Amino acid sequence: MFQRIVVGYDDSPGARAALTMALDLATAHHAALTVVAVEEYLPHYGPVVGEIEDERSIGEQTCRRWLATAAETAEQRGIAVRAELRAGQAARELATAAADHDADLLVLGRSGHSGIWGRFMGSTAEKAARHVGCSVLVAHDGVEKAGQR
Repeated sequence: MFQRIVVGYDDSPGARAALTMALDLATAHHAALTVVAVEEYLPHYGPVVGEIEDERSIGEQTCRRWLATAAETAEQRGIAVRAELRAGQAARELATAAADHDADLLVLGRSGHSGIWGRFMGSTAEKAARHVGCSVLVAHDGVEKAGQR
């Protein structure tokens, strides 16, 4: 059923649930699995250009740690994954990654690091689902949040 699966990963509880589901599905369907972390761009303006570059460097290092964690989790289960770092707006980059890899399925966590802005503007999963050309599975992290079920 699924031959190519892409999973968005940011080491949040929702992303960890998404990774678990993606690993289960990749195993069951003998599918190729790509784990994608997105470093969201910072604005090109600010008090000091160097501060923005420092933040980008920190963001990239953080994403690389997330990808290493995901790859290690997959390796412990005997699953080889492709880890990919992208930069830009998360929903757009995840939808593009799914298209670039001709994915049959995009797996995302219900809640990630978008916080209050995600509740106000729409979650990354919700936005990506509007623009992706494959099936989308949204994994719940199992943590009950008041008023959100």
